[in-house]
Amino acid sequence: MQEMRMKRTIGLILYLWQLPQNLVGLLLVSIYAPEVSFPWRDVRLFYSKRMRGGISLGRYIIVSDYFQEIGKQEKHEYGHCRQSMMLGPLYLPVVGLPSLLWAAFYRPKASDPNGYFRFYTEKWADRLGGVRR
Repeated sequence: MQEMRMKRTIGLILYLWQLPQNLVGLLLVSIYAPEVSFPWRDVRLFYSKRMRGGISLGRYIIVSDYFQEIGKQEKHEYGHCRQSMMLGPLYLPVVGLPSLLWAAFYRPKASDPNGYFRFYTEKWADRLGGVRR
């Protein structure tokens, strides 16, 4: 009983530590209206027809329903969740905004199919999520 209370307290503190991105994550969940949702690791994973790739904010991951199985995309996004856990309120300016801008302006090259993941926010998320490219 004491252990469960301790886990809940730690969970609440972690949720509050990541509050800005958790609130934006909840907003995006309502916008992307995911079809499938389930707990995975210590986050909530959503699959949506409206999502092209993936995004994670706080403890919420939304990925395209194209994936529908735990693979590199989900693990990469989980890496971003771990960044959020570490950085707390600094996540959005240090990782979130640069990652969003990188995703918006990056142009893939046929000669470098993994080039997108060379940017510091993405390389770090891959490492934290256990993704090898």
